[in-house]
Parts: sequence; structure tokens; C-alpha cells
Amino acid sequence: GQIQTLESGVPMIIHQTWPSWNVSDLAPQYKKWSSSWGACHPEWLHVLWDDCDIRRLFELHMPDFLPVFDNYPNPVQRADIFRCLVTKVYGGAYVDMDYECSGGIAGPTGLNPPFSSTCQVFIVSSPDPEHDGVLQNAFMASVPGASYWTKVFELAVERRSTWHGRIFGEIPIKNTGPGLVSDAYLKLPEAEKSQVCGLNSTEFSGQALGVAPYAIHRNAGSWCACRFPAINVWCWRKCESKKKKYVPSLYRDLTRHKRTMESGFKLTPDDQAMWDQHGHRWQSYYDEYGPFDESA
Repeated sequence: GQIQTLESGVPMIIHQTWPSWNVSDLAPQYKKWSSSWGACHPEWLHVLWDDCDIRRLFELHMPDFLPVFDNYPNPVQRADIFRCLVTKVYGGAYVDMDYECSGGIAGPTGLNPPFSSTCQVFIVSSPDPEHDGVLQNAFMASVPGASYWTKVFELAVERRSTWHGRIFGEIPIKNTGPGLVSDAYLKLPEAEKSQVCGLNSTEFSGQALGVAPYAIHRNAGSWCACRFPAINVWCWRKCESKKKKYVPSLYRDLTRHKRTMESGFKLTPDDQAMWDQHGHRWQSYYDEYGPFDESA
């Protein structure tokens, strides 16, 4: 049947991607997170794209970009740039496989804002702007044909055509990931920025807390890949960190503060303020995730 749309113009489609349609060996947590979208939004079309589907999408809708697409050194970069094209062409919401639906995304603070809204593109605000930029591409949604995506692809071509892009092209964050969608937004004329709306990360990411009312980014880190780790030390270190057992970053910080206090030392004013505000959460994190191990 015909795909319905929200009042905002966003089609009711959930896009996700995995290297193959064969998901029989998918880790249980990924199955749980992915299936949560059907449970939250049973009336939405849920589409899983594999690597072959992704390339065909570019063949059909952006063949001039194929030389850039085919020369990305890491598969995750092709997955990154795919989500920009699929939301441009078909609209709907793209969510990473490590994103869990906890309450639904079609409410007034999500993809269906008040009718007077100018939003055409919805991207979750980054919980770590110093690292990712102002936006995070793990959860993005759009009306079909939003002009913002043209700026994204212009910038993607520019970043692969420069000396810096060719040498350090295996770093996904800046060339195809959250840094790309963040910088494309910042480069928009001021009059056009209102078409891109950042979703509240406390409500639609929960990456730091491990909990959010509408959607939770579990940040499993499956994207990590470094073709030249001996050269690209930064990328290698980031990937090694990502391979550690998932815990909310707030639990990590609270555990460190707790150990500091138990050792008889005083916290810094900023750390003490964090403990005063969130210290009551520590026991519940401990009960759910077990002891926090720095080397895990």
C-alpha cells in the first residue's frame, strides 16, 4: 500500500543497514535493538539495506558520486554516506543498528513538530560536540528532496578531493560521519539553517545516561575500522576504545569519582557538581552493568 507520511512531511519509513540480509549471526543485542523499531512503530515500513542495495541506490540516483563512493577506504564510510542519500531520495528515518526505540519518534519534540515548524531534516544533537560536531548521524530523518543534503554531498566531494582528504580519508568521523553532517549544517546560509532541526540528545540519544524516553543510542562502536592503524594512531586508539564493553559514559565517570572519594581524595568542583547531581544513579548502573572495568 501507499506509504503514509507524518504532518511534517516525513514518510513513515525506518531505514537501517547491515552488510548482508543474512542476519542469522547478528548478535542478540543488535536483534533486540533493531526489532524495537517495529514494536514502537508497527505501522511504519521497516527496510534493511545491504551493501549491494546501497551501491545500486547510488547507481540509480547519484551515479556521478560513484567514483567517490567506490574509493572510500572503509565500508563504514559507504554506510555513512548511504544514509544521507536514502533520506534525501525516499525520506523517512535512518537509525543505526545500535539504536533502540524506547518510546517512539513521531511526537511533537521528535519528527512531528507543530505545523508552523520549518523543519525538513531532523538529526539528533550530538551528546559529544567536541568529538562529533554539533550533530550525530546515527539517527537522521528527512522529507524527500530536502536541499540540505545537496550541501552534504558537495562537502563530501570536497573532502575527498583535497590533499588532507586523500591522506586521512580513512577517518570516518570527519569525511562521512557526524563531522560531515555537522559541518554541512554550519556552512548553510543563516536563512536556510532553520530547515535542519536538532533533536534533543537527552530525549533521542541518551548515550551518556544509557536511558532516554524516545530513543537510545547504545553506541556499540561497530563502525570502527582503520586501514592504516600504524599511521593513523588517532583512529586506532579510538577504535580500541570503542571495542570495550558498552556502559553509559556517565556510569564510567561516576565510578571514577566514587573511587577518588573512597581513596580519600577530594573531587574537583566540576566533578563534585556532577556527583551531587547524578551520584544517586550509580547503584542502578552497577546493578544493570556490573562493576565498571577500565580494561574491559
